[in-house]
Amino acid sequence: MKDTDTGSRVPSSPGSNRLLSSRLYDLFMVPLEAAGIARLRRRIIPRAEGDVLETGAGTGANLKYYNHAQLSSLILSDHKPGRLLLRRAFRYKAEVVEADVSRLPFEDKTFDTVVFTLLFCSVEDPAAGLAEIQRVLKPGGRILFLEHVLGCSPLTRAVQHSLTPFWRRISGNCHLNRETFDLIAGSGFVIEERMTEAGCVLSAGIGRR
Repeated sequence: MKDTDTGSRVPSSPGSNRLLSSRLYDLFMVPLEAAGIARLRRRIIPRAEGDVLETGAGTGANLKYYNHAQLSSLILSDHKPGRLLLRRAFRYKAEVVEADVSRLPFEDKTFDTVVFTLLFCSVEDPAAGLAEIQRVLKPGGRILFLEHVLGCSPLTRAVQHSLTPFWRRISGNCHLNRETFDLIAGSGFVIEERMTEAGCVLSAGIGRR
């Protein structure tokens, strides 16, 4: 890690309120996982290999999908790591680092794989975050991603546009109408595979630096 105050290893767990909110979030996600998120996780996460960073790790929902035999190391970063993430990371022997994707506290060309899922809908400056991921990836390194994006149908897109101002206020700045796939593809990554679910609202893929 760089000698910087923009990130820190997390040695202990926060309070029970954070644990409760994390479990409520996972409960909220159950129908969404069934609608296609879990299928996409199963298709992309097992392809992580080598030294791996998962940024925006949230509650650690991806941990059970990794092929841990392929990993040399696994670091989970989140801007506010919760107790549930810490518990799950301990179970899988992963390290947790407190850091925002826009200011990753790692040296250049550190990781073979960077994973992010359901992250860039709420990042304030997506271009800065994607540039940081580019920086910490080794040459030829891969990104594995899963994001919700604008749907294919005009009706779906209209609903997403109309709901976004309200949804942002109650969901931590989540933009239902952000064209995240286009942002990723336009940030210098070579997209090797793309997969969609739920009328194109869910978009996952593999890209290379």
